[in-house]
Amino acid sequence: MLPRRERDDYHERRRHKRFRKHFLLRYFDLRTPENRMELTQLKNISEGGMCFVTAQPFELNTRMGVELNTPFLTNATVLQGIVRGCNEKAKDLIYETRLEFDELNTEAQVVLSKLIDYLKNTDGVTHD
Repeated sequence: MLPRRERDDYHERRRHKRFRKHFLLRYFDLRTPENRMELTQLKNISEGGMCFVTAQPFELNTRMGVELNTPFLTNATVLQGIVRGCNEKAKDLIYETRLEFDELNTEAQVVLSKLIDYLKNTDGVTHD
């Protein structure tokens, strides 16, 4: 864990507030979109990206897609982004993968905006 001062500096660099919510999602490497991974859990999300649990490590800068199920739509919304970090939490079993959003289509932008507004107006736990 980083020393407190470094953690504070790190949080200062964040552009968007993160919200801890546990929605289900599927994820996939954009190079092989037909290989969808199993259902997994979102750890936190912001307007700029998300952190979620994966069953395998991903290299930095891997382009990924995430099928997110939200309370707003019956169908999943696909968000695209770039892996910015992947930390092993349980040896060869569980990883936390950080994804920065990019190239979001209009539908994905609208759904993400609605989701963030919803989270801001609920008693969801925020994480600065």
